[in-house]
Amino acid sequence: MTESLLTAPFAQGIGLAGAAFGMAWPLFRSRFGMLMGQLAVNLCFALHYLLLDAWTGCVMNLFAAAQVVAAVPLGTRPRFRLVYLAVLPFIAAGVALTWNGVASAFAALAFGCVSLARYQIQVRPFRVAMAVAFPCWLTHNLLVFSVPGVVSDVVGMTLNLVMLVRLLWPRSRAPSELVLK
Repeated sequence: MTESLLTAPFAQGIGLAGAAFGMAWPLFRSRFGMLMGQLAVNLCFALHYLLLDAWTGCVMNLFAAAQVVAAVPLGTRPRFRLVYLAVLPFIAAGVALTWNGVASAFAALAFGCVSLARYQIQVRPFRVAMAVAFPCWLTHNLLVFSVPGVVSDVVGMTLNLVMLVRLLWPRSRAPSELVLK
């Protein structure tokens, strides 16, 4: 996998920028902040995958970027859910048109989980759905030899889980309250 860093340095550099955003978005506490971080991730990784000829990953990230834009108003404009949901059939079409075996299947699964996450207007269910999406993207990135994708997924998965644990068990609770009796 480290060979791909040397054979496609520009593609990997764009991926590293996406990885930096991928490591940062889980640290945001607001839904809007997380979405804007994900938009940056999607745009960088769309170009990264395009340069690696990983077409399903590229298309899924382009649709994901469009979906981020559609997801922003969900919390304040409930009718906008229909616009958001209208993006979903394009996922299936994108996967069908760019099918490349197992890697495509994991990209589609990942994007499906991310779609579910972005549909949430509360932070906790958003993070739970993302906790399922990360392993799918990790598998895709291992299959297409995306070093930045793997790094981004491992760090993002870890940070998202830390932030989820903080949501579930705030520091204000005494340690004795967390022990099961």
